[in-house]
Amino acid sequence: MAEVRPVTSVQAKKSANSISWIAPLLCVITGYVIWRFFLGSAANFTKAGEGWFWPDREGPISSLYRMYQGGILVPILIGALLTVITFIIERFLTITKANGTGNNAEFIRKVQYNLANKNVDAAIAECDKQKGSVGNVMKAGLHKYKELITNTELSTEQKVIAIQKEVEEATSLELPMLEKNLVFLSTIASVATLLGL
Repeated sequence: MAEVRPVTSVQAKKSANSISWIAPLLCVITGYVIWRFFLGSAANFTKAGEGWFWPDREGPISSLYRMYQGGILVPILIGALLTVITFIIERFLTITKANGTGNNAEFIRKVQYNLANKNVDAAIAECDKQKGSVGNVMKAGLHKYKELITNTELSTEQKVIAIQKEVEEATSLELPMLEKNLVFLSTIASVATLLGL
């Protein structure tokens, strides 16, 4: 019996994750600008001292501007809030893209119909139309299936194992995109709470 080859057609996606270090930096800078020039504007206080980086201010005209008196920790907290909002938007866009272009249940029905009619090429074409993570994983499995249909050297069990490995590898390549920046979000949630205290 021939052994199942570990060769795969699935290729890793190369994507830079520059947002994970640019976004927090820009958000903290924006937090400082909001703290210093909006909350700390001289017009918002009855007594405004001199200074550029951290001018002395007393007598806020409303409770909103009292946040300025919280000190230099306030821009860091504002930056953390803006960073979380940025990553929430990024995660929403990524997950929307990973969901694909159509209804996943309808997509799976079409693929099953094409496979029942032994039309693998039409099933692969449906994967191309669907895009998204489910479409990519299914497409990798279908390519392997198409490759192994004519193979007479392998038993049915070996073919199933080869297709399963292909699907698992495609899934493992899709997961990092879906899990990206989640650790960053949980870290910010913990650290921002401690900074606030």
